[in-house]
Amino acid sequence: MVKTKNDTVLDKESSSETRPHKKARVNDPEIMPALEEEVNDGGGHVDNGAEITSTVNAMERVAGSTKSATGDLNALPTTSKHSSGASQSTLAVKTVIPHPTKQMIDDTEVEEYNDALKLRLQKLSEYTNPKANIYALGKLLPTATWGPYKPVNDRSKMLCDPATGEPLTIWVVGRIAKMWFVKQGRPESQASITVLPLSQSLARQSGLLLTKFSNPTLSLNQQKVDIIRAMKWQNAKAGDTISEPILFDAVYDMRQEGSLKTYSERPLWKLTDLKPGDLILLEMKMTRYSRKTEDNKWHSRAQYEMVAISLLHIADLPEDEAQGMQQIDGLAI
Repeated sequence: MVKTKNDTVLDKESSSETRPHKKARVNDPEIMPALEEEVNDGGGHVDNGAEITSTVNAMERVAGSTKSATGDLNALPTTSKHSSGASQSTLAVKTVIPHPTKQMIDDTEVEEYNDALKLRLQKLSEYTNPKANIYALGKLLPTATWGPYKPVNDRSKMLCDPATGEPLTIWVVGRIAKMWFVKQGRPESQASITVLPLSQSLARQSGLLLTKFSNPTLSLNQQKVDIIRAMKWQNAKAGDTISEPILFDAVYDMRQEGSLKTYSERPLWKLTDLKPGDLILLEMKMTRYSRKTEDNKWHSRAQYEMVAISLLHIADLPEDEAQGMQQIDGLAI
């Protein structure tokens, strides 16, 4: 039997010291309070009758303590390692993206869906809940920056609200392009999922965010800008011991309206039943990791880290596959 988990850990290329210990499951009802049924309509009003419910940011309690990576760059403007407050970095979302795109969804990307699903996708793409630190990718907190360094419960490698020092959960809606969770029937240590967002301008904006929050900054041609890729470690490190990889299991069935609730209340979906083309809501954090280059210098790279995957619509099988299945089913042997 394949084991499953949803621990939060960092990119494979970061030093092993930056990977936190497993503390709790993300869908544990004891750490996941009930959600408020609020949807920001983009105009500052709240629709209490709307279907979408705010996901309280319990993931930061799952992440555990994180140590600062040796050789982390001082070039990034951050607070002192002894600072106990929120980060005062001048590098913020608004300095990288002063004029965010207003095109959250391209019409050509949703023409196959019914009106009810289109409306739902629009709400998800514009959703914000500052109290729960949840922001759609196109509606990111303008002042968000790398969090403060702390000896315990470090936030310096996570995109945070500077007013609280707490990490943001980022939502993006898109179609699955590629998944990598299992190798030769066993969970891979480092998993990833790649999605095609419903707006190409939003995808380019995401690419710009990752390049500018890296140090040294990257050029856009070094970052694929038509896709969004999120990583996940499926094993954890405790001291010198690395656990056996356990298949990511924060996967939910959100096809029915009203099903977007707390993690413990969401209907589950099998990761192995997801396929390219399926429409999902990807919940993630923006983090950074450090690695040493060939010239013996430390570089910092921004990335997205998987938190949860929620299925919104199952893609139809291609006609050739469907016909092939029908022909095989009809064979008389």
